Amino acid sequence: MTAPRPLGYWLITLDRLLEEQVEDAVAARGLTRREWHALGRLEHGAVAEEVAEEMLPALERLVSGGLVELRSGEYRLTESGSELVGELQTGPVQAVAERAAEGLSADEYDALLGSLERVATNLGWLASRPDS
Repeated sequence: MTAPRPLGYWLITLDRLLEEQVEDAVAARGLTRREWHALGRLEHGAVAEEVAEEMLPALERLVSGGLVELRSGEYRLTESGSELVGELQTGPVQAVAERAAEGLSADEYDALLGSLERVATNLGWLASRPDS
């Protein structure tokens, strides 16, 4: 085993590796990482046009691709967009999650997630916040 590394090192490393591998998985379907994040956000509900500024370039491409629509001042997934999100989540994105958890028992995985949630809560994260 290598020398112990702090929690922050592992969190940053895992985040980077997960982002890279999910980015590769969705790129095979012609999506960028930002577009995938925008689709994931829209899966949880419409986003008002005035608060979508940081996602705008990705949203514009998704609108032109028929995956997202702007209706009544809100960006929403189209049926095609919703289907694509479902396909990616149960296919290549799920494969990344499964690869990440390989070698962990269900109990170990649950304990890992519980521990990470506790650390986040200790640092001020609240599950009831709208952005959580």
